[in-house]
Amino acid sequence: MKKFKFVFKFIRNIVSGLIVQGILSLAIGVLIFIYPELLNYLVATLLIASGVIAIALAIKVNKYSKIEIDW
Repeated sequence: MKKFKFVFKFIRNIVSGLIVQGILSLAIGVLIFIYPELLNYLVATLLIASGVIAIALAIKVNKYSKIEIDW
């Protein structure tokens, strides 16, 4: 049962990050549709936020992973 909790926590972290990234992408997509003149700033914001989310997810996944990554 302990392994299942580990796997569920692992999956929950990945899914929660993907949900946040999806909501952010949808919101920025709507803003680009409304304000096309801000395209550069909005895309840059999306890319920066996606990068931060990806790094946070990688840190969380590495915390629960048994695979060691040498930095």
